[in-house]
Amino acid sequence: MKKILFALLAGLIPALAVINETFAQNGNDITSLTPVKNYFDMESKKGVTENSNTAGLVNAKALKIFKKQYNVNGEKWMKEGNCITATYKQDGISHCIYFDKKGHWVASLKTYNEDKMPKDIRKMVRQEYYDYKIGVVYEIETGARAGSPTYLVIIEDATNFKQIRISDESRDVYKEFQKR
Repeated sequence: MKKILFALLAGLIPALAVINETFAQNGNDITSLTPVKNYFDMESKKGVTENSNTAGLVNAKALKIFKKQYNVNGEKWMKEGNCITATYKQDGISHCIYFDKKGHWVASLKTYNEDKMPKDIRKMVRQEYYDYKIGVVYEIETGARAGSPTYLVIIEDATNFKQIRISDESRDVYKEFQKR
């Protein structure tokens, strides 16, 4: 369970660094820190398709699970190695749903701003890090922890960035970076 979560996080953090040259934000725009940004801008690349043309690319079981679980249209599908990914945006939240090559749901990732955070998680972060600004929130759910997400909250002050990891069992500073 923790191995899957850490593997997912380990993939997100380098993607975050590669996608963004800096950790700066403009206003309330979270797209500069969104690790799934490339999936939403890859229509012209091989392996990505709109939902109307999923034949041959998307496992039928993954498509059936997705349609049953998520009530959306206009999702984009991508197959990379043994992973099938469906991405979409809804109500200011970027969603990325991961399936294995057999079509089984593996994990989901939601990316959003502070205003979309669950109130209890926001309150928890605000109480402990009251001098910090909340930037981006990643809500990660894996098969072993379905229904019990882990939150990775990116916060910053004048000199530091911190990644706060919050789950049912714990809350800790996952990583910390100093501004230059």
